[in-house]
Amino acid sequence: MGGTLKRRATIDHAWAEGPRRPVDRGFRAVYWLGFRVMRWWWFLRRPDHRGALVAVWVGPRVLMLRLSNRSGLCLPGGGIERGETAEQAALRELREEVGLSLAAADLRLAWRQQSFWDYRRDHVTIFEAELADLPPLLPDGREVVEARLISPLVALAGPAAPFIRGYLLDRMSRAK
Repeated sequence: MGGTLKRRATIDHAWAEGPRRPVDRGFRAVYWLGFRVMRWWWFLRRPDHRGALVAVWVGPRVLMLRLSNRSGLCLPGGGIERGETAEQAALRELREEVGLSLAAADLRLAWRQQSFWDYRRDHVTIFEAELADLPPLLPDGREVVEARLISPLVALAGPAAPFIRGYLLDRMSRAK
């Protein structure tokens, strides 16, 4: 899948790549291994999880990330911390993952879904932000390896979380 995405980069928006320092390779390995350990723990416990994602749109393309611990592409986002709203979590994760700071007024609620995924009961909220153009992104090269704007069809061609797949299909059907 990675090779296909690299070839498509000439057609779509080029990847914004994180740094490639030797220490980052170690962090990526820890993220990869840690995620597999956590999935084992989730398999045993079947926990509830609340998450918030942001779909950043520039025209017909959406910002997608390639993470060091997962296959497939993801929207920027992550878990909602104690005392945090879904909107606050979405803005924090967007800033942490790619260095993009938006205001709460830039977001609108787009999708909510509950799914059993990765052995967890996931309660996910997806927000949308529409931008005229994408400022330079700063993926950390550790958790977030690459980020780029792509067509939602390209995103749907590979593995995706059920809530991301549902959201993108809904968005595409509304655009017709």
